[in-house]
Amino acid sequence: MNKEQLIKAFADVSVLDAREFEMALLVGTLIDPDMDLQAVRENFEQFIASISESKFDSVDQLLALYKQYGFGETPPSAVDLTHSSLDWVLRQKQGIPITLSILLVEGARQLGFTATGINFPSHFLARVDGVLVDPMNMRVIDAGDLGAVDAPALLVEATTTMVGLRMLNNIKAMYMQAQNWQQVLEVIDYQFAIDANNPEVIASLHFERGECWQKLGVLSAARDEFNACAAICPYPELKRLAEGQAKALVVKGEILH
Repeated sequence: MNKEQLIKAFADVSVLDAREFEMALLVGTLIDPDMDLQAVRENFEQFIASISESKFDSVDQLLALYKQYGFGETPPSAVDLTHSSLDWVLRQKQGIPITLSILLVEGARQLGFTATGINFPSHFLARVDGVLVDPMNMRVIDAGDLGAVDAPALLVEATTTMVGLRMLNNIKAMYMQAQNWQQVLEVIDYQFAIDANNPEVIASLHFERGECWQKLGVLSAARDEFNACAAICPYPELKRLAEGQAKALVVKGEILH
């Protein structure tokens, strides 16, 4: 898919319920543009078919089967972009919490369980038949194990949109660390497509885009983004910051791209 097609695909899948797996597939194309989405779907179906040959009727037994196939058992390697690709995670049996959770949640649903991702800060989780699961080791946990006083309030069920934004945030953070601002801008474009009607998200994305253009020396574009943020931002502090950034920018000497 080209960028225009991918933007439309992100927008289309974001409005659907329980389509985290398809959202994650789209994210994977940013890492490997040549990835065969249908082949990944078929590989996953084969994995679920293998699991379904065993008899089980509890979450513990389901998790044991995932571990039997290597999930939650393989020592994690240093995190890079591949850990956000369902294709790579399905083959290597390791990944970051959100990708592992997506494979668990989708598989559990296909096998008759109720399941959802949990958008817990810093460590994505899953809930299967009402049981909280850490996908990194396929282990049942309790909210008290999370080390946060207000943990129960933070166990928010993740929508398809939340999953897309969070997965792209992970990719974006790596590009930021590498100071690859053009790639950061592209990821932000996809995030705009995923949540185009949420002023809180859109304002923050405008601010981030302003920072990227500032890093690239395109000051007029940076100023426009900060002004766009300030115009819709529901957060007074961020609104003031965006207004201040816009006023401080001087277009003289701008680098043209």
